[in-house]
Amino acid sequence: MKLNRRTILKGASGLSMSLPWLEVTAEQKKQNKKQPRVAFLFSPNGVNPHHWDPTTKNNELELSPILAPLSKVASEVDVFKNFYHEGAIQPGGHFPKTANFLSGVHINRTTGKDIKAGKTADQIIAQKYGHQTPLPSIELGIQATSTGISVATGYTAIYGGHISWSSPTAPVPKEIYPQLAFDRLFNRNSLSKSMMSVLDQVQYDRKVLLKYVGTEDKVRLDSFFTSVRSLEKRIQSSLQNSHANTKKVPIDKRPGAGLPEKVQDHIQLMLDLIVLGFQMNRTNVATFMYGNAVSGKNFSFIDGVEGGFHEISHHTNNKDKLEMYWKINRYIISTYAAMIHKMKNIREGDKTLLDNSLVMYGSGLRDGNKHSPIDLPILLAGKGGTSIKRGQHRIVEKKTPLCNLLLGIMQTANIEIDKYNFAKKAII
Repeated sequence: MKLNRRTILKGASGLSMSLPWLEVTAEQKKQNKKQPRVAFLFSPNGVNPHHWDPTTKNNELELSPILAPLSKVASEVDVFKNFYHEGAIQPGGHFPKTANFLSGVHINRTTGKDIKAGKTADQIIAQKYGHQTPLPSIELGIQATSTGISVATGYTAIYGGHISWSSPTAPVPKEIYPQLAFDRLFNRNSLSKSMMSVLDQVQYDRKVLLKYVGTEDKVRLDSFFTSVRSLEKRIQSSLQNSHANTKKVPIDKRPGAGLPEKVQDHIQLMLDLIVLGFQMNRTNVATFMYGNAVSGKNFSFIDGVEGGFHEISHHTNNKDKLEMYWKINRYIISTYAAMIHKMKNIREGDKTLLDNSLVMYGSGLRDGNKHSPIDLPILLAGKGGTSIKRGQHRIVEKKTPLCNLLLGIMQTANIEIDKYNFAKKAII
């Protein structure tokens, strides 16, 4: 077996498993020149503004109640203040502040016949370098896109279901089924009748591979294979009680596609799939939506929370709703923190997966009650292969275009671009 960075373990029906970073592959010595991975995470209903902003004391970042889950990875994350989207200063509630999250452009008000947004930063990167990986990009979420129309605003709900656009008129469909997203990462035909684990299907190549690697790589591979199987089992387990799977499937068998019954399982699985896709070098670009615009996902599994996310975000300064609002925000940030922590602990030579990535989190509006796109809640983790220092509260000038940060991310991802919609200068 000839080993290099693109070595793939083969299975039946075209299944393929890409390998993580290994010492034995000589091409890994060029890791610093590798195309950085870029992920954009979107939350639909803003944040409780009273519990978001951190403070700085003795040059140290002091996290707010919402951001407290970042404590273990605080040195890896920048918290930005004062970004906004000029193109989102328009009526229409959530929808025009979702579709333009990664472009900043003004959204054409329509019921669906002449949709128009803007090509987004993730797709600009994917269209330039997507040929280097099996999947140019992967778009994930937890809610299907609605085709309805907001009677109150006159906008098609299509705008609320997509943050990734390959052109001004073409939103990129997102995958909401964990099993199907998993199958895409392994090039497995989701219609295959095989009930075997992907590890069993590449068992022969795995045994051959282990003859060619050293002790450290064997440990690394064992950890990698264990994490893959663990993810498979978690997907299977999450579907056992799913209404989409009325027929019970043994835990050691592969179930059909379905939606996890618990929203917390759904979110965590999708974020772990992004990390796995980056680790295997199956894709370098990913997006994830914690929910569509005006998402009513129920977060009552959180102690002290009752009701849907969107309804709670319209708190009208009600004390009880404000309390539930920031608790939902804190939970979402905890999942982001867990993702960052996981990436930080995946070694790639003298760096980590996080060092070689950029992971942006944010929302298209500040306070769900006001629908304001001014002073957006934005986080950025990772270094994108650079030596930039993170762990700062970065207070930019008021009404600084978020396009500045998107431009900086694209430039770090080796896109030769000097201007991007409302951007005035690159920030990274």
